[in-house]
Amino acid sequence: MTGAVQGWLPLPLALVLAAVLTPLLRFWLLRRNLVDLPGERRSHDVPTPRGGGLAIAVAIAVALVLAPVTVWWPGIVVLAVLALLGWCDDHFELPASVRLAVQAATAVLGLWWLGPVASVPMFGHDLHLPWLWTLLAGIAVVWLVNLHNFMDGSDGLAAMQGVWSGLAFAVILRMNGLDAVAAFALALAGGFAGFLLWNRPPARIFMGDVGSMALGGGVAMLALVGAVSGAVSVWVSLILTSLFVVDATATLARRVVRGEQWYTAHRQHAYQRLIVAGWNHGRVLALYAAINLLLVLPAACVAVVYPESGAVIAIGLVVLLAGGWWVIQSATTTENQGHE
Repeated sequence: MTGAVQGWLPLPLALVLAAVLTPLLRFWLLRRNLVDLPGERRSHDVPTPRGGGLAIAVAIAVALVLAPVTVWWPGIVVLAVLALLGWCDDHFELPASVRLAVQAATAVLGLWWLGPVASVPMFGHDLHLPWLWTLLAGIAVVWLVNLHNFMDGSDGLAAMQGVWSGLAFAVILRMNGLDAVAAFALALAGGFAGFLLWNRPPARIFMGDVGSMALGGGVAMLALVGAVSGAVSVWVSLILTSLFVVDATATLARRVVRGEQWYTAHRQHAYQRLIVAGWNHGRVLALYAAINLLLVLPAACVAVVYPESGAVIAIGLVVLLAGGWWVIQSATTTENQGHE
């Protein structure tokens, strides 16, 4: 078996493991009555077991150990810590301060392990400000963990993003010779692909915080190693994650500006607006997947081939997606009155 083929093995291994482990975990969760009940702030109509992300985390870790590849331990450790945090939050409802403290600690651990972010390419020039970029990188790690948690509210949506992010980062990282990190990204994609078989609309199980925090942590570590090594610029990472970043960030900013309790449950994300307005989960999933394929993918390809244009492309894409977010917010205002 060639090294190139071996390098891709974490993907199918994690996919099969997650596909097999998820229904077993679902059976156990139902026996324990660990379910999410329908409610005013939720987007599902029937009681559904939560915590399925545990199967994803286990599948990723086991696949990397079984595959004949070098295990990228920084990613595994951070993913495991955040998965454990999410599992505890799913079942014990941890205070926000505890969640934030552990997330910040994992960001510090990742930066200590991988090293500081020395410079950021800016319009054809490398801006060397290690203290500033490293601080912002730590904040970005925490935000990526939380925004993936916020965006896990529609059947298959976060799992789809996990598949997309894992595959996209894996291709770019392998192009730059970071095979061990690329193997981690492939396992991430495989784990969420296997889970998506059970989480697609109508979802038979939810990933819960254990899955969404692990996803956010995994993506954050891939973006961090890319920035530290120079293999994936911060602009390319922003492009790859832009769909979730824009929806979550714009929604949070709007709530803060309006003086709302931004940290409480709500239904104001664009995908939530669409669901309340009458879209089904499958249609929402198709829309977000299409945006990744038709807008994000071409933008990422151009930014990789022409790195000096990365900042312009990333900013332009963010502005475009923010415009789409605003159109959805405006078009669904009437339908959503009384649901915020």
